[in-house]
Amino acid sequence: LEDNIFKIEKLAGQFIKNIYLIIENKKILNLNISFKKKNYKETITYNYLKEILVEAKDLFKENYQDQVILHMLLVKYFVDDKDYSFFFEELKGKNIRLEVKFISISQNISNILSKVLQKYQIKIVRFLDQNYIENYFEDDLSELPEMIYRIKSGQNQNEVDLVPKNIEKKGFFEKFFQLFS
Repeated sequence: LEDNIFKIEKLAGQFIKNIYLIIENKKILNLNISFKKKNYKETITYNYLKEILVEAKDLFKENYQDQVILHMLLVKYFVDDKDYSFFFEELKGKNIRLEVKFISISQNISNILSKVLQKYQIKIVRFLDQNYIENYFEDDLSELPEMIYRIKSGQNQNEVDLVPKNIEKKGFFEKFFQLFS
């Protein structure tokens, strides 16, 4: 690992600080969850869908506290028992049912990999599941780096973009200078 990191840094002409780590492991958890919500408004909006997805993510995190989510995918939408592959803005219906797939790894694996790379001052920005990426581009002849780039760029419209909460604590002077900048 050390030799390869130094080779890559030498070829790139700069230090590696942040990486996306692609994992292929049999211990990756694939879990499908389906749930139904009553809609009390006239239409089902994008914001209402976001609220439901946050609820689904929170439910997963509550029940699988030892897991780190790699991907969250919307498999199908059902509005009043009519199924959709993609979300259409302003759907009319009384009930919405979502099938959501979570792909995750154990917190333990995440911590081990993060600690190994911390020795080289490298931070893992995000973990990606290689099998998910290759299966999504099943009939595509693209190389893996191109597939990864396209997944990160949002090619799969049904992948939920997980944005981490900013839990970084700032010191007094950082807050003070941020206030006046």
